[in-house]
Amino acid sequence: MRKKGTDGRWTVETPHKLFDYLREMYGIKSDSELARVLNSHSPLISRIRSGAVRITAKLVLEIHKQTKLPIEKIEEMAR
Repeated sequence: MRKKGTDGRWTVETPHKLFDYLREMYGIKSDSELARVLNSHSPLISRIRSGAVRITAKLVLEIHKQTKLPIEKIEEMAR
């Protein structure tokens, strides 16, 4: 689900679906471990989960690179 943020831009309301899927699919126990797998930082994962920031193109590409999931599937799950 999407909603307009305070800055007037559209934000993802439920990005946790994508992260939950990745954690379950790969047996990852924490967002910190997920961040390491995705060559990212756990504060970024946390901020995306909370809706404070949007998922970045760089992170979408890294998810694709590490999991071989199609980018379309990643985008669909991040909505």
